[in-house]
Amino acid sequence: TMDGGGAAVQHYQLDLVKEGIVLQDLTAEAGSSGGRIYKAPLDRRHYRVIRLPNALRALLVSDPLADQAAASMLVQVGAWDDPDELPGLAHFCEHMLFLGTEKYPEENDYSAYLSAHGGGSNAFTSSEHTVYHFELRHEYLEGALDRFAQFFIAPLFTPSATSRELLAVDSENKKNLKLDPRRANQVSKHLGSRNHPYHKFSTGNAETLSTIPEKAGIDVRAALLKFHAEYYSTNQMQLVILGRENLDVLQKWVEEKFSSAKNNNRIRAVRNGKPFDADQLGTRVHIKPVKNVRSMHMSWYLPPVIYEYRKMPENYIVHLLGHEGPGSILAFVKSKGWSTLLTASVADSTRDYLHIKVKLDLTPQGLEHVNEIVEIVYQYLDVMREAGPQQWIWEEAAKLAVLNYLFKDLQDPADATVDLSQMMEDDILPDEWILIGSDLFDQYDPALISTLVQLLIPTNMRLIVVAQELEVDATEPYYGTSYSVKPIAPELLQSWTKLPRNSQLNLPQVNEFIPTDFTLKAPPTTVHESMGIVPTLIEHNSRVKIWHKLDTSFQVPKVMVGFSIESPLPIATPENKVLTSIYAKMVTSSLNEYVYDADLAGAEFNLVATAKGLELEFRAYSHKVMILIDKVLHQIADYKRTLDPKVFAIYHEKAQRSYVNFMQGTASRMAAYHANLCRETNRWHADKTAEAANRVTYEDLCLYVPQMLRWLNFEILVHGNFTKEEALSLGGMTQKHFSASKPSPSNLNTRYVILPNDAEVHCIQQNRISGDKNAALVNVYEIGRATYRMNALLMLLDVIVNDPLFDQLRTKEQLGYIVSSRPKLHGDVVSYWITVQSEREPSYLDQRVERFFSTIPKLIGDLSAEAFDKFVTTLIAQLVEDDKYLFEQSSRFWVDISNKDYDFHSWRWKAEALKGLTKTDLLEFFATYLAAGAPQRRKLSARTTLPAAPTATTATSTNKEQDKDKKGEGDNNESEDESEDESEGESQEEGSQEEGEDEGEEGEEEEEDGGDSAATATTTTSSGSAAGTGAGAAAAATAGTTVKVAVVVVDDFDAFKATLCTHPTVQPAAPSHFIPL
Repeated sequence: TMDGGGAAVQHYQLDLVKEGIVLQDLTAEAGSSGGRIYKAPLDRRHYRVIRLPNALRALLVSDPLADQAAASMLVQVGAWDDPDELPGLAHFCEHMLFLGTEKYPEENDYSAYLSAHGGGSNAFTSSEHTVYHFELRHEYLEGALDRFAQFFIAPLFTPSATSRELLAVDSENKKNLKLDPRRANQVSKHLGSRNHPYHKFSTGNAETLSTIPEKAGIDVRAALLKFHAEYYSTNQMQLVILGRENLDVLQKWVEEKFSSAKNNNRIRAVRNGKPFDADQLGTRVHIKPVKNVRSMHMSWYLPPVIYEYRKMPENYIVHLLGHEGPGSILAFVKSKGWSTLLTASVADSTRDYLHIKVKLDLTPQGLEHVNEIVEIVYQYLDVMREAGPQQWIWEEAAKLAVLNYLFKDLQDPADATVDLSQMMEDDILPDEWILIGSDLFDQYDPALISTLVQLLIPTNMRLIVVAQELEVDATEPYYGTSYSVKPIAPELLQSWTKLPRNSQLNLPQVNEFIPTDFTLKAPPTTVHESMGIVPTLIEHNSRVKIWHKLDTSFQVPKVMVGFSIESPLPIATPENKVLTSIYAKMVTSSLNEYVYDADLAGAEFNLVATAKGLELEFRAYSHKVMILIDKVLHQIADYKRTLDPKVFAIYHEKAQRSYVNFMQGTASRMAAYHANLCRETNRWHADKTAEAANRVTYEDLCLYVPQMLRWLNFEILVHGNFTKEEALSLGGMTQKHFSASKPSPSNLNTRYVILPNDAEVHCIQQNRISGDKNAALVNVYEIGRATYRMNALLMLLDVIVNDPLFDQLRTKEQLGYIVSSRPKLHGDVVSYWITVQSEREPSYLDQRVERFFSTIPKLIGDLSAEAFDKFVTTLIAQLVEDDKYLFEQSSRFWVDISNKDYDFHSWRWKAEALKGLTKTDLLEFFATYLAAGAPQRRKLSARTTLPAAPTATTATSTNKEQDKDKKGEGDNNESEDESEDESEGESQEEGSQEEGEDEGEEGEEEEEDGGDSAATATTTTSSGSAAGTGAGAAAAATAGTTVKVAVVVVDDFDAFKATLCTHPTVQPAAPSHFIPL
């Protein structure tokens, strides 16, 4: 622990109780620690902390209104505890605990129990701890706890499961190999001190956990058993459970189920070393990324402050370094055209060190001025040192933290238990501070702040620069990342310590956006009572529609305001799409300095380009948000204030890179993208958008924006602590700023493809990540125009099938790390999506999926009446769950409005449709739409092949690829996770929702967007002869001919969709085609 010292310095403490934080007595029944605990005044939950005789510490949380129950166990063992000869063993152990225990030996017993009761599970391994967690319907918590407890008492580690799950660990590692944040992180670890475990490779792979140990005569299964026995000690465990039951019942369950877990009085290792030795500081590392991204990272590894949880001096430092208002580092480097994004963060805070990091994205010019940017950061640090810690800045930040805590949303049970278990780690926080964690700080220690700031010097810094343009001379062994590392010249380091005062850099001013009026504008009701109250259309004219709901149930002075600003132009051409996106980013950039204080004060705004135009969303405290909305609308409308050729050049270059980067998405992401592309009309192929991004100019933007703003419709949602009169005033504000606009004459509704009966369409494209070993299959089984009953049947099928699918394809067959199933609604076309990412070829994956489908009738038929009814009742209970917080409800309303659906009660009608469904109904549904040979089966199979596979361009070459695919030849396995942390995840749910079918608007984010290859394919009749390509094939498919589309080349997606697209998605408020339940 650092000691600020300095008797002459004035310390200050915030009175949390006077600020409104509740200090409540913890109930002190037998076995509990008693005492008090700080909590938010809106927190309805009750808490108790207990410690069992075996030293396991547990936090019990009783929530009488919880729909879901949850639990989380943190074990204080992580990758840093791996034996040197077995990198990844802690992560491997985490995987294995899911695969059977002595009491519940079936490998999928735990996951099947959770799935059958509306739940799921996950786990992750970090440097110093491993966290396991689950959630499910509250009625079934005890059964889940009994299974969960056995993870820590008697896991099996069977030889069969061990050998198979090693493949899952290896697959997980391979999915990360081309992810730039992971690659950069691993380079940093690889260069770390060998005197500290920071340098260890944490994921593990087949080499580190099988090949090398076998050659060395190491029995890995025996090592797993030893590792669990040694490190999984109850004195190093923290458990959190949340349920509807009272605290006495929860305590009884914990005592019954966890008391037999063993305590071997393990003592955590004491590490004296630091992540980097002295000669490894003051260095510059160059890393060559996979994607075309550019960034720089300045890192300082300082003495630990983890026990200074009430002072949190690091928060003061990153608050100032990361400020974005006038006088900030970002404002200055933006004015130079060198960067558009800066983040300052506490990258890690451990018992060994504090890692503070400043990260900037770089423009091409910024890459040429890295040293100057470093100089600017040190000039700002000089400003901080010269001014000394400012109590008013600390107090403003502390009171904003209190404000946010006072009106903190009630966390979802699963998130709450995971977060709380981490707050309990290592007994760092006393009981009274567990709920607060890092949300609040109440003790001002300027000497401690000064001590840390004095250590932020060049000789303590590590500088990392990431760009494809850099020269490199070494290769990191686990990820294969190209890098170089060199000491920074002593004279350059010295120059950064003696810098002239930069008059452009200053500490921030007082934040004028901090709200002071928290009056609630409606008498309170319960959330359950308000669930049936939906937004009302309070204004509807030729240009503006306003929906409004005054919140009465969540009792927070917050509001969500959404604007759908609709124009016919953005979707008209790929160029328009690009220009709309660039303009949205330029508007946001132009407002950044002004709105940053609002963001700090809890007023978030987001402006994005959509197929319809622009979407603008505010989530804020109701007081003062009108000022922000007025400013943003004015900035959008007064385009001449935004159009700047220098700013355009920056965002134009970013757009060009982003589309190229998107083309290098993960295999499953790209398969899902092409599946969506085949089915939606208002969507340009990303290749066309990428070409358009190369063509557009600043002059094009200057001509386009006034044209786009000339024809506009506005649809607005106001939900929260705003009266009807306030909501209506937004209509007047909108009319004022966009007075020159005229109503848009066009119907902007997306249309969706409906395939003909008995059609099977294959869309094949190549993985564009060079050297990647991933292929993927996304099978879309189109059911057709949705009714509530059809939706209900498909949802029911999925809750029954989801876990057996995962167990068979992932756990038993080990096809790959990502296996998932999901019902999906495009407009009012409902479909069933199956996703597998693997090292195997897509046609082999398709065979395995279809083989599993052949077992579904028996799977359903073998269910007892009781088990079937339990699936139905659990699903109904999930559908009718109350919303947890205001913005969760807002999001639900906003989706319905922005999609032009307006079916705010769909959850209720789906629940009604589930009532009375039988196994016969479900079997008939499957036989009609999904079984092989079903009369109304319609299948779209989007496939990403390995990078080495040749792109098919003719019927002959395509069929050759298909033949190769059928043999299961080739290799592939990888995925994309943009996380920069060191955690390794595993669970029966992992991957199933991670690789989303909705990749969003291409080009929106550098790491997320870009373009896609135009896939090639042919269409064949059921006899196998060529029937044509592109639009001709689609026409044949709709002409009534029985068509089996073996391979469709979608080098002409637009023609394909134009032929098969049959209807708009517009649905009236009470759509008649949904009514037969």
